Formats: sequence, structure tokens, C-alpha cells
Amino acid sequence: MKILIVDDLKRRKQQLKEAIEKQHQVTDISLTNEFMTIVENETFDMIVLDMETWKKGKSVYNYFKIGKKLENIPIILYNAEEDTYFIPDRVRHEKDRILSKPVDVETVIDTVQQTI
Repeated sequence: MKILIVDDLKRRKQQLKEAIEKQHQVTDISLTNEFMTIVENETFDMIVLDMETWKKGKSVYNYFKIGKKLENIPIILYNAEEDTYFIPDRVRHEKDRILSKPVDVETVIDTVQQTI
């Protein structure tokens, strides 16, 4: 299974990657440009996405309607506000999960394992 981790905090991203890559192929990124490029050029079975990182590129993602390109991919969105619906222009996937902040790394890892 190919999993994309999108988080701009290096330590947390590394912890997630080390835990998940024991059983799955993992790509990790932190920048808006990287995300745009990888979504255009690769396919993933799941995306593990930090809400704070998403917010930093949100206007660019909305402009290019990135949400549409993510419709068939389950997303675990963590560190979200309690009233977060999800990603604009995207129909929710049945395996999507929203984890309200604050969330620890172990909870994200457990959610990935339960969702697969």
C-alpha cells in the first residue's frame, strides 16, 4: 500500500513515516509545491494529512481544485478543528477520518492501521 504523509513538522513527519513504513511504502512531503507535483504525477492508496500544513497551501489547492483529484483516496486529516467538514471540492471517501486537535502521533498511527 502506498501512503503519502503531508506534514511540515519534521519530527512528527519522521515519527509517522518510521512507524508506517514498517508495513507500507511511504512518501513524505511538507511543502505546497511538493504536494501539487506529487498529486499530479503519482497515485496513493491513502493520504495522512496535517490540517495545519493543508491550511498553509489552502488557497493554492482551492484554486487548482486539488480536492477533486483526491476524491478516490482515503484521507486521515489530523489536528483538525472540531467543526472541520473536510476538503473543498472533494466528495468524502467512506474511509476518511478526521482527528481533532490536539492529536498525538500514536493516535494517527493507530488510525492508519485501523483504516487500511
